[in-house]
Amino acid sequence: MNYLLGIDLGTTGLKVSLFSEQGSLVGSHSCEYPLLTPQPGFVEQDPQEWWRGFVGAAQQLKAAYPEQFAHIAGIGLCGQMHTQVYLDKEDRLLRPAITWMDQRSSKIVERIQNDPASRELIYRETANYPSTTYTALQVKWVQENQPEVWQQTKTILVAKDYLKYLLTGVKATDYAEASGTLLFDVRNERWSPAVYDFFGIPQELFPAVGPSDEIIGRITRQASLETGIKEGTPVVNGSSDNAASALGAGMARSGQVTLIIGTAGVVSVCSDRPLLDPAGRTLCWHYCLPGHWITLGITQTAGESLQWFKTAFDQQDDPQSTSGDIFNRYNQAVAQVPDGSGGVIFLPYLNGERTPYWDSAARGVFFGLNLATEKAHFIKAIMEGVSFALRNNIDTIEALGIQISEVRAVGGGLKSQVWLHTLGKILKKPVATVNMPDTANLGNVLLCGKALGIVASYQQAVESMVAVEQVVNFPQGAPVYEKQYQLFLELYPQLRELYRKALE
Repeated sequence: MNYLLGIDLGTTGLKVSLFSEQGSLVGSHSCEYPLLTPQPGFVEQDPQEWWRGFVGAAQQLKAAYPEQFAHIAGIGLCGQMHTQVYLDKEDRLLRPAITWMDQRSSKIVERIQNDPASRELIYRETANYPSTTYTALQVKWVQENQPEVWQQTKTILVAKDYLKYLLTGVKATDYAEASGTLLFDVRNERWSPAVYDFFGIPQELFPAVGPSDEIIGRITRQASLETGIKEGTPVVNGSSDNAASALGAGMARSGQVTLIIGTAGVVSVCSDRPLLDPAGRTLCWHYCLPGHWITLGITQTAGESLQWFKTAFDQQDDPQSTSGDIFNRYNQAVAQVPDGSGGVIFLPYLNGERTPYWDSAARGVFFGLNLATEKAHFIKAIMEGVSFALRNNIDTIEALGIQISEVRAVGGGLKSQVWLHTLGKILKKPVATVNMPDTANLGNVLLCGKALGIVASYQQAVESMVAVEQVVNFPQGAPVYEKQYQLFLELYPQLRELYRKALE
């Protein structure tokens, strides 16, 4: 039997998983690496940590599963979007990687946003608007502020593409990853010469772009010696981590939705055409599947809102408790709280908000407190407020012209049955949880399997490999949530100017 290897290069850690070609997980190994913050607003990483982490994980898997490891037929990988690596003419690293979390390009973004002609050109060419997250804005910062680096730069690779280069010696990227650079014509699946010219970035610094499910190279002799993977093993182009996770959760056709409640809350909607948003509320990127696009809504602090509450109000009182203990107690506490949390509404904007508001000044609010409000009301109101924000994103995306029929839910937040049922009532759509704990690497091996001819159809593959654990469906919702959702939508516009005044 042949096996497939998946590599998920995340923001704070890397996970390598070995699967059978039928999609059964054999084993995984993870490692962590630090974020570097040389000054406020700067967030960097050492790309060498990624490689050391992968080599260590590969060797661990080889030791644990020698027979299966010896029969790896191909490798698929995904990674954190936007984060970029700078190489000189000898392909040596010139500086630490600048991550997607980095805010150093904020003044450049502001400059573009205040110039309607520039803003319109970028949207017309890329189907998106500038923000500090995008690669092009960070590259522009290097160009303007680190001329000694810029003059030596001969290649720029996004994170997982650098790892791919170390494995194969080939420089390549994919449509999904390229979407996160703000240099890519999402609609026409090609780099945009007009945007390259606008930023003054030579196009030859970036690699060729192609589909996620094509073989771009093979394991080199050097990579084989370091990792233990057989020389000549095929490596596919791969994808962004968000897209791979969505595929691994079963999102393989238009109208399907993946919803992740992790640190952030991410709604990803699959479509067979680009869903453009001239108002700039949502993101439109290419999906990892051919002929498919993905529209995203992102709530900045989803699971992080509950984590904040725990840190602020429970960690000091009970420092010996684990996060799992505390969250189990939260679930028990809110089980008896009626829907609507006694009139308390939470705005989950603890660190600004991304879609649909793009407002870094927004902040969290508890509205409707009264003398009967207890701790459990706050906890359930957080679950409800995050769910309202996710519905706001889904409603915004549906207004672009697609009907959402199914929501596949993944992420630690939805281990709570209370939160899962609350989400179902607020969304008023079927919400299905899946049984695969590593959806990103399952997505990676699905793409790899398709490139190798093992997977004939993505739809058939996900139907056989991705099992639904449970489905909650409340098509009529709950009257109290319909009333509170309307209040939730009114609160932000009422507070928008007050947020700004508070920061003056």
